Amino acid sequence: MYYDPGRGAPYPEFYDRQQQAAAERRTLRQLGFYLGSAILLYILLQNLLTLPLALPGWYERYQNDGLLRNGVDLLVVMASMLLPFLGLSKPMRTLSGCVDPVPLERPREGGAVVLFVFAGLMFCVAANELTDLLVTAVSAFGVELSTPEMPLPTGVFGVTSAVFRVIVMPALVEEICFRGVVMQHLRRFGNWFAILMSALCFGLLHCNLIQMPFACIVGLVLGYYVVRTGSLWPAILIHALNNTVSLVFSYLAATLEARQLNLVYLLVQFVLFALGTFCFLLDLSRSRQRARLPRSPKTCSTFGQKFAACFFAPPMLVAAGLVLYFTSRYVGLM
Repeated sequence: MYYDPGRGAPYPEFYDRQQQAAAERRTLRQLGFYLGSAILLYILLQNLLTLPLALPGWYERYQNDGLLRNGVDLLVVMASMLLPFLGLSKPMRTLSGCVDPVPLERPREGGAVVLFVFAGLMFCVAANELTDLLVTAVSAFGVELSTPEMPLPTGVFGVTSAVFRVIVMPALVEEICFRGVVMQHLRRFGNWFAILMSALCFGLLHCNLIQMPFACIVGLVLGYYVVRTGSLWPAILIHALNNTVSLVFSYLAATLEARQLNLVYLLVQFVLFALGTFCFLLDLSRSRQRARLPRSPKTCSTFGQKFAACFFAPPMLVAAGLVLYFTSRYVGLM
């Protein structure tokens, strides 16, 4: 059980609907305050922890040494993300009544997790194709979108650092923070509302217009499987496997010719999409009832009212403004 009605339940039964809706929005504004503060602290800590790179010669070495860059990024992202989100989870529990903001127990429907993982990868492939269409569409108007460049180190230690930086760390840390802390605390106000808000926050923190829409779409899918199974593990596995494919192709790009790379890429994408579609349809054929999310606690506010109360909390707006500023660095004119 993710929600304890004895904790964080600010709405007595004798409240009328208008009073309850107002109380819900007050609570969501407070949760939005904490979530926005966590994002702001994440940005602040990232900048503080990378200050030593301003020392003479260090930034050039960081840019050109893939092993050093992966090591620094690994430590900086883990510290800057886990500390604020897990630290602010405690006061958020009082508001939300969330019992377990990081559900790492065995998933419900454990035998079907393989179906969920391949279905999730199918949605990752679809989101990737939609992102490619977005990049092509905006380029027609003379706008060039880019992402941060990441050097690929070689050797045993270099590849190991890349695996931890690209696969292990994001799959664990980002899922704990977004499908864990962010989403679980908002489920008091509806499962789909919590899934949408966590996906939006997840997308915003990528700070570039190529990864942001992809992360938002995939975040919806990951959130669905976490709520459905009551565990973060399906999302962690989907996240890790998607990033594994990305990392493998990054290394292949350095060894294969463009034509060979495109052929292998299309083949892998086709296989993942076909297999994922089969698993998704097989899951639906097993039981449509199982595919539905658990029932959410009833609320008196509309979806729009809940979104406005949470997203327009002052720290959240400031965080969104900073994210848009950093995002602008990866948008240029051709």
